[in-house]
Amino acid sequence: MTKEEILRILRTAGDYVSGETLAETLGVSRAAVWKHIHTLIKEGYGIDIEQGRGYRLLVVPDKLYPSEVRYGLQAKMLGNKVVHLNTTGSTNTVARQLAERGVEEGAVVIAENQTRGKGRLGRKWLTRSGGVWMSIVLKPNIDPMHASSITLLAAVSVTKALRGAGLEAVIKWPNDVLVNGKKICGILTEMSAETDAVNFIILGIGVNVNNEMPLETATTMRSELGRKVDRVKFVQSLLEILEEDYLTFKNEGFTPILWSWRRYSDTLGRQVEVIYQDEVISGVAQDVDDDGSLLVKTEDGSMRKIVSGDCKHLKSSGR
Repeated sequence: MTKEEILRILRTAGDYVSGETLAETLGVSRAAVWKHIHTLIKEGYGIDIEQGRGYRLLVVPDKLYPSEVRYGLQAKMLGNKVVHLNTTGSTNTVARQLAERGVEEGAVVIAENQTRGKGRLGRKWLTRSGGVWMSIVLKPNIDPMHASSITLLAAVSVTKALRGAGLEAVIKWPNDVLVNGKKICGILTEMSAETDAVNFIILGIGVNVNNEMPLETATTMRSELGRKVDRVKFVQSLLEILEEDYLTFKNEGFTPILWSWRRYSDTLGRQVEVIYQDEVISGVAQDVDDDGSLLVKTEDGSMRKIVSGDCKHLKSSGR
């Protein structure tokens, strides 16, 4: 924690701070201060060291370090613990390991790179440096049957955060977030539960921010906005919005979230084709019910309830 505290003091000062002042303020030795300063320099922080004056913070690296994410973060629960990894197989896997060891709700795992990012239906999620790849530990007191609500909730929160950044994001059922018809975010939830209770949910969110995106069907915040995005500020905004929506869900139920999902949906009203349990269902997407299932009206007039599946938009909704 001392490293974060040193950064906080240097940020606040905006000028040189002596090693003696840092040591006295933090209750550590000047040798300990020196050690932490050099660790920060190795991590990419630009710190000027001037004899007789002390240390001055000049440059902050483009990394999603805990000290950066937590500095100024308004969320009270989400981000109470932030684990940063330069490279990992999957942030969901690391978050699950933490949850199994009893980590507090709201813990966040963020990686600069993933080598085995997870997508829906066992697919791989292509992740490159410059994006936001994170997983959050949640412990909602809900029936396991309602766990899919968290996925739709997350899609709403991400959409709000992207719109706050200036992008007209919309949601494709069930959990893809699109900008200009291209995927910009994927969401994957994994659960540990008993018969009638959820132990924890791992909410994985991957957002294409400043990373390169070679796929024609995907896009990034940078390419859509025409400028580089401050990833730390975006993560903070997302965590704050997600916490607000999550608390609404816990206090008021899923209905307010569902209304928001409908508002941002790019699927409702469209002609769709959904692959569900080896069956192809075609029709018009009418609504999403209280458990997040898609209601599709087929050509014969029947209404099909689709719990999960691959959804393809066939016709513009006119939005």
